[in-house]
Amino acid sequence: MSAPTPAPVMVEQKENIAHDEIVAGHVLPSPPSAPQAVADVSPWNRLGSLETMKLFRKTTILCLLAGFNACSDGFQFSLPGQIIANAGFIKQVGVKSANGTYALNAYNVSAWGGIYTGGYIAALLIATYPNDKLGRKFNLLCIQLFLAVACILEMFTTDWRMWGAAKLFDGFSIGFNQATLSTYISELAPTNARGSLLAMYQLWFTIGQFSAAIALYILSKTTPLEWKKAIYSEWLFTGIALIIWVFLPESPRWLASKGKHDRAKAILARLNGSIDGYNVEREYAILLQEVEDGQKLLEASNQMSYFALFRGTNLRRTLLSFGPFAWQTWLGVPIIFGYTSYYFQIAGLSQPFLGTVAVYVILLVFVIISFWSVERIGRRPLLLVGGAVCVITMLINGAVATQTFTTSIGSVIISMACLWCAAYALSAGPLGYVYLGEMSTVVLRAKTTGVAAAMTGVLNLITSYCVPILLSTTAANWGVKGTSFFFAGTGAVGWVLVYFFVPETRGRSYLELDELFERRIPARKFASTQTSVQTVSDMSRKGDEEA
Repeated sequence: MSAPTPAPVMVEQKENIAHDEIVAGHVLPSPPSAPQAVADVSPWNRLGSLETMKLFRKTTILCLLAGFNACSDGFQFSLPGQIIANAGFIKQVGVKSANGTYALNAYNVSAWGGIYTGGYIAALLIATYPNDKLGRKFNLLCIQLFLAVACILEMFTTDWRMWGAAKLFDGFSIGFNQATLSTYISELAPTNARGSLLAMYQLWFTIGQFSAAIALYILSKTTPLEWKKAIYSEWLFTGIALIIWVFLPESPRWLASKGKHDRAKAILARLNGSIDGYNVEREYAILLQEVEDGQKLLEASNQMSYFALFRGTNLRRTLLSFGPFAWQTWLGVPIIFGYTSYYFQIAGLSQPFLGTVAVYVILLVFVIISFWSVERIGRRPLLLVGGAVCVITMLINGAVATQTFTTSIGSVIISMACLWCAAYALSAGPLGYVYLGEMSTVVLRAKTTGVAAAMTGVLNLITSYCVPILLSTTAANWGVKGTSFFFAGTGAVGWVLVYFFVPETRGRSYLELDELFERRIPARKFASTQTSVQTVSDMSRKGDEEA
């Protein structure tokens, strides 16, 4: 059955109106031969998230397929951190002790983390240039090419140095992914489904992590010394991602920003033209208005470089892109995901790979639930409640780890890790990517995403190097107790910052977000503040009811 055709919501055009007045009603200067941006509010903004995804099913499917890039990244990210507990890998790259056993050098493990994060940071900074100049789709291809190089190096690894080289290319891949994928999905997705589709990044990433955990668990039960069998499975993810890439369109918003209006409109027509009542010219004019709105604000302040990210309201938006995303790390991601099996092994569990599988099963289930909760409950409440649970479970793990290890203690550690995963999957996990994609103005989105993720990467560089040393009995020997207490403390500090500074963005169009930031609305009042777009929509609805 066809969806009902909503009436267009029109607003009288006015010239020279200040941005913090009637945002939806101003007329922005158009480039030569470009269609004029009209004052219009999309009628589709009235739909709920599920209705939106059902109606815009082609766009939704493409966003879901694009997210598969995160699946291959999740596998590559998780596998190295888990494989260091594998006996075959340890024998290959470890050091032989006097009693004839093999063990990994904690400082080599830390070096791998540092190399990976260094490549990740470099990629985030480099990726913004091709992202802006060559397009989002070019960068999506680079992700898989870097992963292929990493996989080849892993297949032929003979010592810790070659494994480190593979981690460098892993870092390049994930850096390009985080600089590109959130931007691409946020620009392609319809407004009222944007949060759910951005959260899909975490689902695909989790599926990749879960696959790595399953592969290593099977390996540990069959041929544990033949660790390279797990490496070969990486090609499956890369191959699927390359096939998907062929069918992905370029971002219409990127095309609009480059003046390629005919191509942008052709993509909108191909994706949504079959929807009853969908007017390509009207919807493209609204899209163009968002692009030109951000362009006008930047040109008015002569802000067209990276310095623009740290001036005026853009500074606040850059920090908000960075904050929730960085909080993922400081809630305990490095020990729960980066070194899951190692963490459980240090805790004394006899089957660390089985504990890893349990963690990822929980993570996968609750990430799926987050697609509903992120639009139904909202971003801010989920961050606050979920983050608090993560902090509390870290405290409990630290407390029980002070006791002599028993089977009961091991069960508590696994249970708390699973509860941490459930809370994380409903809060900072998916929402870190949501805020990374939503916070910036349209014309600065690629730069903001890249720089915010790079700032997070600098913090990750510290943890990726330090965590193996902190955990290892041959180095700092903090163990589960010390590292759990440490991340409980950093997570609590982050929770306070989230409470005071992170706003609710559920259901807000990019025009509304521009207006709220320009009006300098406090974070705790974002959800309750009436915008000019809402005023226009309410007037139109009232008129329809009276008619």
